[in-house]
Amino acid sequence: MTMMEHSAPRLAIPSTRTIINLAIGGAVGLAIWEIWARVFTKWVLGYPLEPAGLIDAIAQHQLGLSVPYLLREALHYAVGILGYPIAYWIISRFIPRWSLTLDAIVFVTFTAGAVVYAMRGQATFGTLMFWIIASGFIATRFINPNERLRDSLAWGTFTWLNALGIMAPIGGLSFYLLGEGGALSFMSFVGHVIYGAVAAWIFEARENKAA
Repeated sequence: MTMMEHSAPRLAIPSTRTIINLAIGGAVGLAIWEIWARVFTKWVLGYPLEPAGLIDAIAQHQLGLSVPYLLREALHYAVGILGYPIAYWIISRFIPRWSLTLDAIVFVTFTAGAVVYAMRGQATFGTLMFWIIASGFIATRFINPNERLRDSLAWGTFTWLNALGIMAPIGGLSFYLLGEGGALSFMSFVGHVIYGAVAAWIFEARENKAA
């Protein structure tokens, strides 16, 4: 049974079992993300990925407010465990050809961002390599015969778009963090792909097993 074949009826709400499975997938994906963000990224770059910092940047830039650390962390975990997974359920169940659509949006927006920074003279060789890697990764969907894996990876790249292509600019940061050199954006790309793919894969595996 494929992901599209067991789509929920229109206007349906997820069952308690489905919400639990979404939370389990989100929790496992987030646990792996935390290791990548706080251990491996710090080892590579010298500093960690901090989604809670992005929350504070948005509040500061938009409202001039400082969000307490514990509240930022709580929001980060709530989004990772339930927010993104519920968004995944809605998008994957109610939007036809959703994974292809999301991959196309990520490719077009990231390419546009890289081109704009190149035209401004702010792009580097690292920016080009990042674009090649990200574009090549997205293009693997056309040779990937495993639908669940293909769709799970697409969801992972979309969570990166949401964090750095939408939320980062709202917080006063550059588009996809390309203005900050791209290294942090690349580590975020890998981390979000892992998080989203693991969360979606585990959720779908548990739902199929229950069905």
